[in-house]
Amino acid sequence: MKKNKFSRRKFIKSSATVAGLVTLAPYGFVRNSWAASEVNVLAFGGYEEPGMLDAFEKNSGIKVNLKIHDGSDEEMVALIKSSAPGTFDLITPTSAYIPQAAKDGLLMELNPSDFPLEDYFSIIANWPPCYIDGKMYAIVNRFGYYGITYNHNKFSESDVSSYDVMFDSANKGRVALFDWFLPNMGCMSKYNGNANPYDLSSSEFSALNDTLSDLRPNVGFIGNTSQVIQAMASESYDLAIAGEWVQAGMYDDGLPFKALVPKEGGVTWDQAVCIAANTPRKTNAIKFLRYVTEPDFQAKLATAKTYYSMVPNKKAASKLPMDKRELLNLADIDKFDEVFMANLSPRKSPDNRDEWLNSWESFKNS
Repeated sequence: MKKNKFSRRKFIKSSATVAGLVTLAPYGFVRNSWAASEVNVLAFGGYEEPGMLDAFEKNSGIKVNLKIHDGSDEEMVALIKSSAPGTFDLITPTSAYIPQAAKDGLLMELNPSDFPLEDYFSIIANWPPCYIDGKMYAIVNRFGYYGITYNHNKFSESDVSSYDVMFDSANKGRVALFDWFLPNMGCMSKYNGNANPYDLSSSEFSALNDTLSDLRPNVGFIGNTSQVIQAMASESYDLAIAGEWVQAGMYDDGLPFKALVPKEGGVTWDQAVCIAANTPRKTNAIKFLRYVTEPDFQAKLATAKTYYSMVPNKKAASKLPMDKRELLNLADIDKFDEVFMANLSPRKSPDNRDEWLNSWESFKNS
C-alpha cells in the first residue's frame, strides 16, 4: 500500500467516527450529560487516536465523551460560555485565551498539587498565561514553536539562522505562511528586536507594519494548516514561519524539511487544558486533567498522527526514542529550559488585538 505522506498532519474532520464517541447535538452531547461516570471533553486533534484514552477509561471507570474541535480557539472558549453546564467539562485552547476566560469566570481554579508539575520543565509548569493573580486555571500539555521551517536541500542551517533569509529577493514567491496573525506577526516583531513581541508602543507597531510590507513580495502563498503543509510537501515553497509541528512529521516521512529558531527568536504555540467553572463533574474532570499531564499520555501525544508536538513532562520526553526526541528538540532535557526555550516568547493576545487583525488583513490583501 502506498504511504500517504500527509497522514500525520491531516486534522480529523469527522469526530463522529471516533471510537466510543456518543451521538452529538450541534454543540454537545445528547446522552445524559450529568452522568457521574462520564466526562465531556472538547479537544483539538490527537486525543481521538487509537490508544490515547484507553488507559484512563480502564483505570478510572470514567467514560470519555470526546468531541474533536476543528475551529478556532475563540470558538472553543465561546462554547464553554454559551453551552449548558456539563456540555463540555474540559477544553484545550491556546493559553493566550486563558487569562480572559478566567477573568470572565468561565474556568475553574486548579490546585497545583493535584498534578505532576514537579515532572514538568519549570518554564512550562510556571507558564504565565495559565496563572491569574497567582492562581492556576490551566495546564499546558502540548507545545512547540514558530521559527523558520526550511527546505534543507536548498538552504543550510547558517542560511536560515536569521529571518533575513525570508526577505532576500532571491526567495521571491518562495515563502508560505499560515493564515494566523499572532505567530507570523509575533515572529516579525521578534525580528524587529522586541523582547516582548506583543506588547508594542505605537512606534514599534508602526515598524512592525513596515516589516510586513517588506516581507509581502516574497510571500507566494497564505493558507490554512493543511494547505500550507501540502504546498511545502510538494516543494512548491521553501520557507515558512513554522516549527516542529509542521517539520517533524514531514521530515519523518522523508521530506527535506528542517526547522529552527533563528537568532532573533520565535514565539510559542501551545494547548492548555482547563476545566469549565460550571462543570457538574469536578472530580472526573480533575482526574482527566491529571491523566493528560502524565508521561504515558504525553509520550503518545508527542508523535500523534495529527501532528507532532513537544511535551512538557520530562518523563514523557524520556520515554521517546532518541530520533523522535531530536526531531522535537528534546534530546537534552537538562538544558531544555535554559537553552532552547530561552529565545522564545509566549504567544499572547495583544491589548490592541483589533489593530493587529486589521494589519494582518491588509497584509494578506496587499
